[in-house]
Amino acid sequence: RTTDGNRCLTPTPIIPSMDAYRLRLAQLALENLPFPRHQTRTVLDLYAADGATTQYLQYFLPYSTVFGVTTESPRRDLAACGQRYLAALPNGFQCDCVVAFVEPSQPIEATLEQVRGVEAHWELILAPWQTAQAVDWQSLGYQAHNEITEEPNDGVIVVAVRDREAQQQANATPRVLIASPVRQKPAILRHFLDGLQRLDTTGLEVAYLFVDNNDDPQASQMLRAFAEQVSAPVHRLRVPVAEPYQRTEVTHHWTESLIWRLAAIKDGILHAALQHGYDYAFLVDSDLVLHPQTLRRMVGCRRDILSQVFWTVWSHDQPPLPNIWYTDQYTLYRARREQVLNDAAKGQRIEAFLSALAFSAGIYRVSGLGACTLISRRAIEAGVNFSELRGCLLWGEDRHLCLRAEALGFHLFADTTLPPLHLYRESELPRVEAYWKLVKAGIQGAELNRAMFELLGRVLQVA
Repeated sequence: RTTDGNRCLTPTPIIPSMDAYRLRLAQLALENLPFPRHQTRTVLDLYAADGATTQYLQYFLPYSTVFGVTTESPRRDLAACGQRYLAALPNGFQCDCVVAFVEPSQPIEATLEQVRGVEAHWELILAPWQTAQAVDWQSLGYQAHNEITEEPNDGVIVVAVRDREAQQQANATPRVLIASPVRQKPAILRHFLDGLQRLDTTGLEVAYLFVDNNDDPQASQMLRAFAEQVSAPVHRLRVPVAEPYQRTEVTHHWTESLIWRLAAIKDGILHAALQHGYDYAFLVDSDLVLHPQTLRRMVGCRRDILSQVFWTVWSHDQPPLPNIWYTDQYTLYRARREQVLNDAAKGQRIEAFLSALAFSAGIYRVSGLGACTLISRRAIEAGVNFSELRGCLLWGEDRHLCLRAEALGFHLFADTTLPPLHLYRESELPRVEAYWKLVKAGIQGAELNRAMFELLGRVLQVA
């Protein structure tokens, strides 16, 4: 145990004194490899330093060969797992994947140049956000996202992956089914539909699908009226209400039966998107006011599963919290399996995660998401859905979707650039006008998140 009472588990016994920061980057590299670990590949650790990261990667890639370019003699205490060390790359060196761990003081431009000089199928670069944020990764052909390690002081790490052999995407117009199961109070629904009308769908072919589960006839009438106010096709499917759904100023009361009925409704939406040839299903809750650029931004990110992050004061004694999480039910920090943390350590990690989402805006890889989610046709065809996973007792259909997606090999991502306004309570309706003023001002990312916290009446400090 440590002096503060935490029980520490060594991630692996093979490298007892490896630099902890580089170890955490190596862990992120393994999580984001562009190929399965069981495959037989050749990997180059471009900045292997003393060789420890090379040995670490080799240990968890038992059928591959990992080469490391070392600036000094490899450490003698490193177990031989099949890794090979090089003082310099020989002429004509080729590999399947080149990995580059960028130190905080290392110029990113020099790294990009050296990576380009290696003949490889894939490139995987991990760099501190402060170093990497200025790079236009997408224009260079990379898929980039942000990660948080287990150590709050590491800050945000950018993970960029490039497939040099990937085919260029077709220029066909993406078809998106914008869909929502609707059982909403008219006062809130009005602002949701107004947000949908304001969506910029330039370059997209869209249609709307509302599964009308309303118990207020006025709300159903509003859905019918919406069809006359937009030029895109609007489909409305009425389903019986069947069970009360109570919402108060304190919370929303969900039952098991309500949850799994909703899961079936959402799966029907995914099926409709597949059946009618849409490239994406955009499932959005009917108490959100969307930023006009939301859909174009999300489709442009080219991810199979992506949520837009929004902030909610779930309880009046809590700060605003996001619609995404790291593990289990709603854990907002990274931790190793069976690691025991005291309350202070948990609080520090949660604060680091929340401040990263808010103030280092971009795409993050997460393990849980929902309520404002874009799902690709590829993921739906593979079997991603909301139905209950037998044997999993986690609460809520979104969690079962997320676990199934990861099991099928689809990573989960969340974008923090254009947060919607969540009208969790009717008392929050006066915030709508202020939200549209923020949108009109053209602010995005960290600046918009700061303004959103002020709008919610809370302040989130930078960790």
